[in-house]
Order: sequence, then C-alpha cells, then structure tokens
Amino acid sequence: MAGCDVLYHDPTHASPGDGWRPCPAAGQVWTDPDQVLRFVCATHRRQLVALHAAGLADRIRWGRPGLPVGRAAG
Repeated sequence: MAGCDVLYHDPTHASPGDGWRPCPAAGQVWTDPDQVLRFVCATHRRQLVALHAAGLADRIRWGRPGLPVGRAAG
C-alpha cells in the first residue's frame, strides 16, 4: 500500500525554509475536488476535505504529484 502523499509541518525539525515532513501513515486512494488522484491517510483526508471546503486548498503541500483524472471543477 502506498504511503500518504501529504507533507505536514513539524516545528521540531524546523529551520529556515524547512520543517515539512512526509506523513508516515499508509494512504488510501482519494480523488480531490480538483479531480486529482492521490494517496491520503484517513486523518489527512478529513483535514483536506475541510481545507477544500474553506477555499484553502492552495495551502496543502504534497510529497509527490497526483494523477489528474478529469477536468477540474469550476
């Protein structure tokens, strides 16, 4: 099973311009509202849905590019 594609900020490892770490959890297939296929763990999936709903999807950092599967909504 693929790992979660989300990067999270870990202040214990933060230095100028650093501190982003890959999520160590196993991911499950998830298609975001922009129709991009990714692997995301259950914890991050809830957070990602909330960020998309709030219009804050541009704040998400990904460890690897997703696979576009359709046209973006809008």
